[in-house]
Amino acid sequence: MTKGSTSDDPLRVDRRVLGPAVVLHVAGEIDMSTAPILAEACDQVIDSSADRLVVDLTDVTFFGSAGLAVLLDARRRGEQAGVQVRLVAGNRPVLRSIEIAGVQEMLPVYPDVDGALA
Repeated sequence: MTKGSTSDDPLRVDRRVLGPAVVLHVAGEIDMSTAPILAEACDQVIDSSADRLVVDLTDVTFFGSAGLAVLLDARRRGEQAGVQVRLVAGNRPVLRSIEIAGVQEMLPVYPDVDGALA
């Protein structure tokens, strides 16, 4: 869990290490006020020795352009550091934002964590 988060926080990020991969399970709303929490969590993984960062957005209820910017930046930074960045999403708020922005090819989306880890 991100430091200082409580059940009242609009965004919660839990980190799980699975071998050379790190899964960030994100729950809540990603907007301009909460995007820095996600950015910090992604940065920590990219700066570690992980081979893959899987961002599980299954429990995200709102996904604004600030969240999209964070994930695109994480992908760019990950590429530079040799870390694959993959998303897990099946929910309309996330998929719709990715589709509208036209970045489906830049941000690979998988239906579940197992698929993203394969």
